[in-house]
Amino acid sequence: MKNIFYLFALAGLILATSCGGGTAESEGAPQTLDAARKILQEKRKELQVLKKEVAAAEAAVLKLDPKSKKKSFIPVTVAKVVVKDFNHYVEVQGNVVPAEDPGMASSETGGRITDLMVSEGSYVKKGDLIAKINLESIKKSIAQLDESLSLAQNMFTRQENLWNQKIGSEVQYLQAKSQVESLLKNKESLEYELTKANVYAPISGYIDMVMAKAGEMAGPGTPIVQILNTRNLKVVASIPEIYLGHVKKGEGVVLKFPALNEEQKGRVTTIGRSINSANRTFEVEASISSKNGLLKPNLLATMLVNDFSKKDAIVVEDQLILQDVSGADYVMVLEENKAVKKLVTMGRGYRNETIITSGLNGDETLLIKGARQVSNGDLVEVLPE
Repeated sequence: MKNIFYLFALAGLILATSCGGGTAESEGAPQTLDAARKILQEKRKELQVLKKEVAAAEAAVLKLDPKSKKKSFIPVTVAKVVVKDFNHYVEVQGNVVPAEDPGMASSETGGRITDLMVSEGSYVKKGDLIAKINLESIKKSIAQLDESLSLAQNMFTRQENLWNQKIGSEVQYLQAKSQVESLLKNKESLEYELTKANVYAPISGYIDMVMAKAGEMAGPGTPIVQILNTRNLKVVASIPEIYLGHVKKGEGVVLKFPALNEEQKGRVTTIGRSINSANRTFEVEASISSKNGLLKPNLLATMLVNDFSKKDAIVVEDQLILQDVSGADYVMVLEENKAVKKLVTMGRGYRNETIITSGLNGDETLLIKGARQVSNGDLVEVLPE
């Protein structure tokens, strides 16, 4: 009987409210725009009051009828709409490479390698001795030259003494002098060649490859070892040309290394000056830290370049944005224990989140679990998280 009493009371309340307020037809249609707006504002206020009274009456009925509560309320979880700075990134694949070109330690002259001081994987500093070349042939040439020089100097001394005594011709004196000077220059040249017997490291780094072994012949300019400086590294990636205006030198980028599950921030150091005509991309280089040798050359990397940012954006997870049969996008929000459908307009999205450009003001409460099971106006029961 009490339930029936409340239902009749609710019907009477709605009837009294609708009749007592009057209608546009009973009062006469407004004659001016201001009057129409005033009436519209009043009716909206009356509607809000009526909604609250209806909600209170429904809550009273459901409180008195537990079975009705179980049937009418749909359990859901909720969360406040997120307002935050939104960033969109372009993700491209790249590779880790040394910041310096590989150093090639090679002999400046040909000869047999007598000693190799390093092995693959060993660390060397710039100027360290790498190998020794056997230049015995040059040493023998110097020894022979010394004999010729001794004879030439002896002949020159005699010609000089005769010339001082006004004996002999000036031509003989000058020839003897020229012979000595020529042999001295030849000796100086051979002695310089002898200094090339030692091969030194052109840069600091690790021996990446040994190309010649002790006992083998090394030709002039032929690399003996390759040296990589793995302490200074960079990531090189090719970015589609449509993003050319979004990449600036000195700008920060995010660098990820999937094989190591590592991530670090870097800065763009170089932007390619040309577009690759084959794939319409341009190269970008970003400096990184080697993380105490953890990162290796040729390691696969992902470069994230920020191409869009928006401060204080209303952001919603993609799974909460639904679509009705007409193709309109909407979300379900909580209003006075009811599920309310809100049509929204979507903006840029990234990593399962999308900006809502219209339809929400940022202070709504979204339905999370159960959002797909409710319809507009359904009563809901908010469950604890």
